Amino acid sequence: MDCDQFDFSSTLSHKRILQARAIFGDKIVNRILAWALFLLGASKPMICSALDLKAGSLRTLLYRLQNQGIGTFEDRRSKTSSFKPKVSVSPVQPLKVSLHKKDVNHQIRFGDSLHIQIPPSNPLLFKSILLCLLNNQMLNRREVAKALRLSEDRVGKLAKKLAKEDVKGLLDQRRGQQQDYVFSSTIKGELIQQFVIDMVQDGKITGEGLSKHLKERCQHDLSPRSILYHLSNMGLSNIKSTLPAYLETAKKNSSISCVKR
Repeated sequence: MDCDQFDFSSTLSHKRILQARAIFGDKIVNRILAWALFLLGASKPMICSALDLKAGSLRTLLYRLQNQGIGTFEDRRSKTSSFKPKVSVSPVQPLKVSLHKKDVNHQIRFGDSLHIQIPPSNPLLFKSILLCLLNNQMLNRREVAKALRLSEDRVGKLAKKLAKEDVKGLLDQRRGQQQDYVFSSTIKGELIQQFVIDMVQDGKITGEGLSKHLKERCQHDLSPRSILYHLSNMGLSNIKSTLPAYLETAKKNSSISCVKR
């Protein structure tokens, strides 16, 4: 570019530079002028003399402009920029977590595209994940309670237990009786006998009734729950609906035999 073709006005230059300094500040305007003069072919010593710049400062300015762009004109400590284009950052939408059923599996969806499936054979895994999501405020207590078929109060206690004790806190710590120490073969025999007696006399079987009658007849103090458990194990629970009819038939047949004799 041939600068001789331009008619420079010192009055206009002074006025324009004052306006620029009022907007951008002295440092930025001086750096712009130094860069412009360098591009127009002025020597570095002349630029330093005209703008009262140190030679090292000018070299640094030119190096940074070449490698870092126009952001060099500004103070690097500034949090905002008048030169750099503003980057539009859309707000990050929270990831929506939802619970679903797919076939027989539990499905946990994260947004629209991500999901995990948990088979019903892994109830502890399902419970652990839901409680973890609850603790991280990605699911609410009502959703978790509904999915686990528990009360909201129970879910809240389990969530605290998971956070404090890890997954082992969710394990059922109750241990059933390992051997039939109480229900010996003798007691089981008495139980079967009382089962038949109650069926004949009352026409029905209950754990409470059997417990009461065994205590009265044999002085065995057995819990109704344990009695029903052993009735089920011995298969007696399956015949309590059919046994009365068989007993009645046997009774009639026995009466007929006695009459014939």
